[in-house]
Amino acid sequence: MGTNRHDWLFGTGATPAEKLLAHATAALGALAVVLAGRHVGWSWWQWALGLALVWDLVGGVVANGLDTAKSFYHSPLPPTERRSVRFMHHPIGFTGLHIQPILAGILFPGGTWWWGVLWYGWALIGAIVVEVAPERLQRPIALAVVVAGAMVSPLLPGPAGLSWLPVVLLLKLVLAHGVPEGKGAPHGAISA
Repeated sequence: MGTNRHDWLFGTGATPAEKLLAHATAALGALAVVLAGRHVGWSWWQWALGLALVWDLVGGVVANGLDTAKSFYHSPLPPTERRSVRFMHHPIGFTGLHIQPILAGILFPGGTWWWGVLWYGWALIGAIVVEVAPERLQRPIALAVVVAGAMVSPLLPGPAGLSWLPVVLLLKLVLAHGVPEGKGAPHGAISA
């Protein structure tokens, strides 16, 4: 990557206030999971995994929504960059690496393999559709994917204490990460 050091969490140049906002949101999410999940019967390792999930996903919604992260992930890499880095940098590759719902479906009580695969696939298909959509439709499509997931997720039985996961996953990957900043502005629009 040459002499430039990239920040894969926040994008290059995020301010301390932006980073604090992402971490504070993650901490609030962790507190909510602890309070709501007091009686879910998780073992110590499920609590550790659950808190890691909430920190990554909830904080990731804010981090991926930062202009610096959008600029980093939606700008080209040098042609000499390794294939693995290119894969992680691409919105679809980045989404594909997020196997958290599959792990949650398998490793937490009340979960099933198909629940995790469903939400993993929903996010991946959503990211693909947003990526190939015309510029003006990327944000509305991402919003449609997220809101459809928000309406469907309560209808399906999932792991105890993780009912928030599908919606937050979709917010992080399809909307916050998948839509480049400034997309969809009408041609010739005059700003006020």
